[in-house]
Parts: sequence; C-alpha cells; structure tokens
Amino acid sequence: MSSFLKSLFGTKKTMEKEEPAKEAERKFDILKYDGIKAIKIGKTGYAIRCFNEALKFREDSETLEYLASAYLKQGDSENAIASYDRLISIWPDHTEAYLQRAQLNLQENRENETIADCQHILKHSEDYRAYLLIALAQNTLSLYEEAVANLIKASEIREDIADIFLARSKAYHALKQYEKALEDINRAIQLAPEEESVYMQRAKIHESCNDCQAALEDYATITELNPFHEQAYLETGRILMEDKKIDEAINYFDEAIEMNPAFGRAYIARGEAKKLKGDIASAAEDIQTGQELCDETEEDEKHPVNFEDMYANRPL
Repeated sequence: MSSFLKSLFGTKKTMEKEEPAKEAERKFDILKYDGIKAIKIGKTGYAIRCFNEALKFREDSETLEYLASAYLKQGDSENAIASYDRLISIWPDHTEAYLQRAQLNLQENRENETIADCQHILKHSEDYRAYLLIALAQNTLSLYEEAVANLIKASEIREDIADIFLARSKAYHALKQYEKALEDINRAIQLAPEEESVYMQRAKIHESCNDCQAALEDYATITELNPFHEQAYLETGRILMEDKKIDEAINYFDEAIEMNPAFGRAYIARGEAKKLKGDIASAAEDIQTGQELCDETEEDEKHPVNFEDMYANRPL
C-alpha cells in the first residue's frame, strides 16, 4: 500500500477515535459556559447543575472554582468544601483553594482542619491570611498565646489589616492583658472606623476595666453606624440595669422596639426590667411577645431565654 493510502486510512481511523473526544469536549464547553451565564443572571441552582454535568466529562480547575462559588451563594458549605477538595486534588499548589477551604472549615467549627490547611500554605509561602486563619481557629480553641504568636507574624507581613489587630485584641483580652488588647483594638479602629465589630470589642475591654461609661459610648457609636445592631442595644440596657437605672433602661428598650418592632430580645429585656420594678403583668406580656418574635433559628427560641446568661458580662 502506498504511503498516500496509508496516510489516508490512518487519518480516517484517527478521526474515528477523535470524534467522541471532540464531542465530549464540545459538551463540556457548552455546559461550563451555560453555567457561567447562569451565575451572571442569578440562576445559581441551574449553574450548579451545569457545572456538575460538565465535570462528568473531565475535572477542570476553573469549573470547580465556579462550582464552589455557586455552592457558597446557596449557603451550602459542605458541597463547597467538597468542591475545593476536588480542586486541590488536581491542583495541589492552589493557595486560594486552601484558604477558601480553611475559612469554610472554620465556619463549620472544624478548627483543626483550618489549621492543617494553613500550615500547608505556610510551608511554601509567608501568607498573612494563613497566619490570621490559624489564629482565628486558635482563638476559638482558647489557645490564646499561640494565636497571639501567629497574629504577630501576620502583622509583620501586613500592618494595614484591621482583622489582624481585632483578632489579637480578642486574644489579649482573653489573657486579661487589657492594655495590649486596648492598644490593638484602637489600631483596628484606625484602620476600619466604620466597622461595628471593633467598637463592640473595645466596649468589652472597657467593661473589663470597669469603665462602663466608655463602653456605653462605644455601644452608642455602634447604633449610630447601624440602628439595627441588636446586641449593642441589649448590652447598653444591661449596663443601665446593672447600674440600677431601671427606668432609663425601660425607656431605652422602648426606643429600640420603636426602631425595630420585631426586636424580640428587646421585649424580653424590657420585660425583665419591668419585673425589677414589680410590674409583673406587663413584664409577662413583654416576655411572651418577645418569645413569639424571636426568629426560629435563634438559640433564644430553641431554649428557654435565660436573661442572666444573655447579659452575662463575659470576656471574649
């Protein structure tokens, strides 16, 4: 057989082999880009179906990233973590995938998994985010000294990240090193003056130092930034009640309820304040109303409301 005929027949056989592969790749592309389009117009569920179907043809890192992101939009942390597992298995050096998985594991109270992922990253590069996530996990595990050490390393890399100083302030606060805690939280406030959580943290430090007036000022700042910040209202009311300013506390809860008529815990708090005044009937009515308004997902509804526990002045 001539070389021409050999090449001709060989090409035909090659084409027969290539056609299924090309068809599979074509279907993969259609599904992947349909998923991307669906994400852009807010059809997250359809996007997830498209990405999962595309991945049946081949494991693709970009598609897995899109899939994980889509699961996160649906609040499905478990499947998002599974997507990052698959992504890391085909791209072991994907730092962002490790960081995303570490953060999700932290949200799911899997602190040891978070620490393991971040330690893997730090074997290859000095990333402040890895040090920060490790420290956040260690704070949750009450490993405060270890958290401080990692946050010092994070701050040496980046001096402009408020979350680093907020987390370190919480660790110092837990260690009762209030001067250092206050120094760090003031630095965090300089970096993020519109962030409510930094003022909440500073208020707790002020309370630990028995400076309730300064704490009240911070809680007031929070409610100025966010008139619907429930915890700041509750903490203010607690301080007023502890200071025996019962009428002032009741008036304050009146304002909170007027601002947010569905604020169930404010009704409960006002009821407890009314109890202290001996107004038992009105107190019972407020507490019942508050219980009915508490959202189904809140612990206050799942368990009987414990007023003393709710207002316990606990260190962070």
